[in-house]
Amino acid sequence: MFIATSLAAIVTSASGGFADAIILYEAALGLGIAVGPLLGGELGSISWRGPFFGVAALMFVALVATVALVPPTPRTSERTALSAPLRALRHRGLLVMGLMALLYNWGFFTMLGYAPYPMEVGAHELGLVFAGWGLLVAACSVFVAPRLQARFGTAPVLYVNLVGLAACMAVIAAFVHVPAAVMVAVVVSGAFIGTNNTLTTQAVMLVSPVPRPVASSAYGFVRFIGGGLAPYVAGRVAEASNLSVPFWIGGATFLAAIGVLALGHRMIGDAERGLSTEATLEHGAPAAAPA
Repeated sequence: MFIATSLAAIVTSASGGFADAIILYEAALGLGIAVGPLLGGELGSISWRGPFFGVAALMFVALVATVALVPPTPRTSERTALSAPLRALRHRGLLVMGLMALLYNWGFFTMLGYAPYPMEVGAHELGLVFAGWGLLVAACSVFVAPRLQARFGTAPVLYVNLVGLAACMAVIAAFVHVPAAVMVAVVVSGAFIGTNNTLTTQAVMLVSPVPRPVASSAYGFVRFIGGGLAPYVAGRVAEASNLSVPFWIGGATFLAAIGVLALGHRMIGDAERGLSTEATLEHGAPAAAPA
């Protein structure tokens, strides 16, 4: 609920355009993920209840900030049915991007959920690893993704990112009993994940023919199927085989996502060219280079 509504809210209320809004949104998520493990480790060293009280306090701060700072969204005359996000998946572009993100999230949540086990470190050390990971997510969301997109186009950058993530998972799987190698691979993956998150969300908004709040809801619904199933499947697979197999499977899902993305390559390129033409007409200067 939070992912879908917060993304829809920031895209709707942003004054600098949806692309800049998505960049800031993904950067904020990365910073939160970076600080969270450090804060959780500190609070957990005091009491196992500490991290949960800390989360509750942060959610209260977020509630107050939302009430005080987020401007009210005007109601539209047209009502949106609860089934609208599911019906939106009939559009090929949105369905392709959703399935690609499902596979991407499968690998992502396998790493997020199970990489800490072979690290064999304490709460503070684990917090430092994921703080480094989150800082790379945030930095690449803001500074790297827009530049790569402008230089090479969305789809080619996504292909390279997915290959990079598959390589990181292969390193974890191959060196699952070498904690240092696992930690380095996890931190490095933050660069690919930050870039991928920003460009994937932008691509969804570009190719979708439905209102952006509906598109973000449909996209979130499909992609988090992968995020929901991956940790459970990884645990069952690890019990039935060994700890490296879930990471091999996660790497394979990243590669499978490339094949799905290829089905929407032309749609993303056409949408980028349309956006570039629109920006040229409005401002007299081209925006991002097309794919």
